[in-house]
Amino acid sequence: MSRSLDAARSFLEQLEALGGRDGVVFAGEFSDIRAHSAAWKTESVCSTEAGSRPENLRKNRYKDVLPYDQTRVILSLLQEEGHGDYINGNFIRGADGSQAYIATQGPLPHTLLDFWRLIWEFGVKVILMACQEMENGRKKCERYWALQQEPLQIGPFCITLTREMWLNPDITLRILQVTFQKESRSVSQLQYMSWPDRGVPSNPDHVLAMVEEARHLQGSGSNPLCVHCSAGCGRTGVLCTVDYVRQLLLTQTIPPNFSLFSVVLEIRKQRPMAIQTENCVPLYDDALSLWTSQTLNAIARPSSGVLRSISVPGPPALSMADTYAVVQKRAAPVGTGAGAGARARSTEDTPLYSQVTPRAWRHQAQSEDARGAQPGRVPVDESPAGPGAYEDVADGAQTGGLGFNLRIGRPKGPRDPPAEWTRV
Repeated sequence: MSRSLDAARSFLEQLEALGGRDGVVFAGEFSDIRAHSAAWKTESVCSTEAGSRPENLRKNRYKDVLPYDQTRVILSLLQEEGHGDYINGNFIRGADGSQAYIATQGPLPHTLLDFWRLIWEFGVKVILMACQEMENGRKKCERYWALQQEPLQIGPFCITLTREMWLNPDITLRILQVTFQKESRSVSQLQYMSWPDRGVPSNPDHVLAMVEEARHLQGSGSNPLCVHCSAGCGRTGVLCTVDYVRQLLLTQTIPPNFSLFSVVLEIRKQRPMAIQTENCVPLYDDALSLWTSQTLNAIARPSSGVLRSISVPGPPALSMADTYAVVQKRAAPVGTGAGAGARARSTEDTPLYSQVTPRAWRHQAQSEDARGAQPGRVPVDESPAGPGAYEDVADGAQTGGLGFNLRIGRPKGPRDPPAEWTRV
């Protein structure tokens, strides 16, 4: 036990030391990883002959993302009916050395059957999807799941939707019933709806929640998780890495020489370009001071802690999407003279953004949250502006203008609020 805690403590110390304020060391390590990946191709350590064959080229969503031959998924189901053995996917070993993940691309219209052949042949119970069907006006993944009251027939596979729900504002859970040759199986799909391509999720806790829910749905079986985004590289690699490290922590098997660099390098040797961008997430302050317990399950964690969701959930974090600002819209001074000047000075003394109130602290919003998110609702980022974007004024002074509450939408990426905001 103490050896595992020492290894975990050393791991956190490394992250604190390497992260720093500017992430220079992380950037250097990521450059080394990319250099290693390029060398593997040049030296034929990792070949891509199967994906380069003429009959398989059209089955690749991106021409520069071909599965490594050494770890590629080989299909045998339905080969007797003329279907080949190729799909753009690779096995990735987990923390215990088993084939824990199948990293694959988002299906194309003509590879939907191959995708479901993969799911069925390898007994996949849980699919993790880290993209949307359309992103930035481009098709990123063909829909391979059924809609409500609309079964989907793909070759000999019949897929029906039995349940759909939102786990949180970012993640949708679908329970699918798949039937093949009179046998039916339940397959769960978790879709992260707002993870930007080559970007960082707005809420890291939701990534951890997605992985944790996947393991809960998976149960104790040894079947691999199917993980995909559009190319099956960047976001897919992140999910595999997060689950890999989580499993090490849960099983208390972190080696003394544990290195995140080595983990990513090893995953990249199994799936090309896994984790495509270098993105540093700041660690919480004084992380090591939290390691006072003798067991991992008893660790107290802040809401944004790296290990928060591994055992006991912490208090909910407040994000930009849950914040309201009370805006004092000023009217132009009317008239002239001393009285008008006094009114103008009074108006200027009132801050434009006089109050920022977390949504969770508002009684009305709490009632809304109690009702829960509804399946199919539009995420905050994509909601069109409308009457629901505003609220009546509950309190606050109005000085020479109209006071109203404006819902401040979640920004598209990490950024600081405008300098003129005054927070209280």
